[in-house]
Amino acid sequence: MAFGLVSHLAAFAAYMLLVALLIISWRKGGLGAWLLIACGLTALWAATVSHAEWSSQSTLWPWLMEGVRTSGWLVFMASVLAVHAGSQSDASSPRLLLPIIAAFCVVLVGTDIVRAVVGQSVLTAGFALFVRLIGAVIGLALVENLYRNTPNERRWSVKYLCFAIGGMFAFDLFIYADAMLFRRLDANLLDARGATSALLTPLIAISASRNPQWSLDVFVSRRVVFHSTTLIAAGLYLLLMAAAGFYLREFGGGWGSVLQITFLFASVIMLAVILTSGRVRSHLAVLLNKHFFQYKYDYRVEWLRFIETISAYDRVRNLHARAIQAVADVVDSPEGGLWLASENGDFRLEREWNRRIDPLIVERQDGPLASFFKLRQWVLNLEDLARGERPPEGLELPQWLARLDWAWLVLPLMHRGRLLGFIVLSRPRAARSLNWEDYDLLRMLSQQVASYLREQESEKALLSARQFESFNRRFAFVVHDIKNLVSQLSLLATNADKHADNPAFQKDMVDTVRDSVEKMNSLLLRLHKGTDPATLDSVDLVDLLNEMQQRYSHAEPRPVLDLHQNHVLVTASKDQLFTVLSHLLDNAIAAADKTGSVILRLTADDETAVIDVEDDGEGMDAGFVRDQLFQPFRSTKSGGYGIGAYESRQIIGELGGRLDVISKPGEGTTMRINIPLQRSAEQQPSVAKVV
Repeated sequence: MAFGLVSHLAAFAAYMLLVALLIISWRKGGLGAWLLIACGLTALWAATVSHAEWSSQSTLWPWLMEGVRTSGWLVFMASVLAVHAGSQSDASSPRLLLPIIAAFCVVLVGTDIVRAVVGQSVLTAGFALFVRLIGAVIGLALVENLYRNTPNERRWSVKYLCFAIGGMFAFDLFIYADAMLFRRLDANLLDARGATSALLTPLIAISASRNPQWSLDVFVSRRVVFHSTTLIAAGLYLLLMAAAGFYLREFGGGWGSVLQITFLFASVIMLAVILTSGRVRSHLAVLLNKHFFQYKYDYRVEWLRFIETISAYDRVRNLHARAIQAVADVVDSPEGGLWLASENGDFRLEREWNRRIDPLIVERQDGPLASFFKLRQWVLNLEDLARGERPPEGLELPQWLARLDWAWLVLPLMHRGRLLGFIVLSRPRAARSLNWEDYDLLRMLSQQVASYLREQESEKALLSARQFESFNRRFAFVVHDIKNLVSQLSLLATNADKHADNPAFQKDMVDTVRDSVEKMNSLLLRLHKGTDPATLDSVDLVDLLNEMQQRYSHAEPRPVLDLHQNHVLVTASKDQLFTVLSHLLDNAIAAADKTGSVILRLTADDETAVIDVEDDGEGMDAGFVRDQLFQPFRSTKSGGYGIGAYESRQIIGELGGRLDVISKPGEGTTMRINIPLQRSAEQQPSVAKVV
């Protein structure tokens, strides 16, 4: 396959890809339309030449399409120059530029049409070469005027366009100047023109992305440029190594083939080492960012990488280590440390990343560095200070920081005006200079890191508060139960004066004290573990209520027992039910007063056992029952804790039952406990066994 065919096919593919990119990003109108037309005409010209190379036929169509292609680029350049010149107050009027260029394009294309009609002749061929030579000169003049008339601060947006179009017209100028001099066209130059045109497409795409006023929204990814540049450099390296290997084989004598194989193997290994080197990749990234892009950073990529790093779940690296890495990756720093404010306000080393740092390094809260950050909130570049630059006003470098020979940048972590700490980063793998863009990005990321650290600090404080709240809640319940035990022991002590000589009372007193000790030990265990150690078992409510009546036999008024069954079994904790009934009976006895009555009633149906604790006291209205009775830490009693009713309802609810209140002012109160009956063996759900 001829090189000219491959060369122009590559140009066709490159410009068709560029055309597709421009069509996708075109927002109608503007200079983007002319650029799209010029690229499309170039792709059509490359296709025409490729067809001619493939068919090996001599035709004037490639020449005609070349004139059309050149005209398209001349009109585009004239349009760009007219827009740029029209925006300058001291520039001459650009109104005549486009008509002049359009007239020349008519002459350029008309020459080839005349050649096609009249036929080939020395006169027409010579005139056609001359017109093309003039077109190349005009194109170079347009490029030079565009670059010269663009202000210095805006040349970054057109310089790659000038390189691309200028290179295209310079190559044409060389071809036709050579043809005019030697009276023949160099076939090698013509074959290479397709490949050289294809190489210009990335520069055109970059220029389109830098000029949104062309009504184009073209994005050239830094990653694509980086990998493309790496691929091209690797290809050139392999070509040079292949040439060197060919030389060794040809001139190495008997050892030539062995030397060639060994050399090529070593070259491939060396290429792999170079491509995986962090330092080399860092140097290449700095080079591309400096010379190919308006901004040094692709902010979308940087932000996504930052979020991915700092929010990743990693058992080895906690949030502090990920925070250092997330900021260090931006400037390619390989190591660093994080200092955070301690309980006394001083800043201590919290985490180190890839470097051993003395943990005793402390920056006092009123130290020079902390005071400067609270005042200025700047990113410190210690390398600039080491070169003798004047330090910022108010900065006095602490001695411990001056002794860190690896330190490069110090970033304050500010959150809502509060200094949470700072990050110290080491020098990057490849030397780099920082500008306003670096400092702005670092300041923004450090503030984001500070917000993450503050959020973690708040979560820890909230968790601690919840732990204290849980402990206080358990303690309040335990105190309430102790209060009930104290009431029972107080009642026992009061009745001891009257019935001390009664053997039955003495036995009841010993049983009560023993039971109170067991309950106190159980409460202490509950407070320590944070859970109720009681286990569920089969409880006969008839026996439990008889025990409750006996326990309150000396109360005034004494509870009256009303039983309608001989045995009522439920699955519950006897201690918990005892606590609930003790609370309800205490409240009922207090509400009924000594002249009133308290009834302890038990009924049951097929599924539920019902325990009523009824008194004839003053009663409660519906609003109090709804809004206050079961609210924790609210009590109408002097010295009450306000958690008895709340705890009682919680216990009954955990057993699958409910606690209801039937009360009206002046008619007394009935506290009704509903508990599911214990299921018999026949009622237990069956479980199928898989054999």
